[in-house]
Amino acid sequence: MRVVAPLKSWRQLLLGAVLGAAASLAQAEGPFEEGTHYHRLPVPVATAEDTITVTEFFSYACGHCFQFDPELDHWAEGAAEDVVLERVPAAFSPLYELLAEAYYVARACKVLPATHTPLFRALHLERQPLRSQEAIARFYADKVAETPVAGAACTAEEDFLKTFKSFGVRGAINQSKSRAKAYQARGVPALIIDGAFRTDGQSAGSNEGMLQVADALIEQRRGQKGE
Repeated sequence: MRVVAPLKSWRQLLLGAVLGAAASLAQAEGPFEEGTHYHRLPVPVATAEDTITVTEFFSYACGHCFQFDPELDHWAEGAAEDVVLERVPAAFSPLYELLAEAYYVARACKVLPATHTPLFRALHLERQPLRSQEAIARFYADKVAETPVAGAACTAEEDFLKTFKSFGVRGAINQSKSRAKAYQARGVPALIIDGAFRTDGQSAGSNEGMLQVADALIEQRRGQKGE
């Protein structure tokens, strides 16, 4: 999604302090050290020239991702207009892959607003045994019935189940696996900053730290693209 809200005032101050010459770029990193708080990708992945893409690797099965999700949403609401946030579900194991399929099914069916947070809650708070395509298809059908989504392409259980088995969802899963390799993402949640850097909670020290590292690297990338 494209973030449209303006930067918070402290971010505007940070932007003014770090843009410019090489010394300013060093300031953009602040107290964050490459190899400690974040890692440079050995082979950068091409991104759009006019935006800065922040990619979250996550899984519905991950408790840390569940905790991080609202923090990331709040951060995105305050990000600059040139920042684009995208989510990519990891497919590191059979369960992760099933839940990655669930994400892509909801996206293909245009019902993510009605299913994204409820699926997290169902797994981590309600402990629902959603461990098959059939169970998730029923869950989605129930959620869309409770919270209708304008323009939804799927509403019935059989529609969701058919989408699970679609070529598009399988292709998205294969792409997710390829991107995980390219970004060297081995755990979740992780953030990839504009195809150039990776940070995660362990490197940054916390979820909040991860977002602070992302802010600094966004400013660095913005300065580099402006050169």
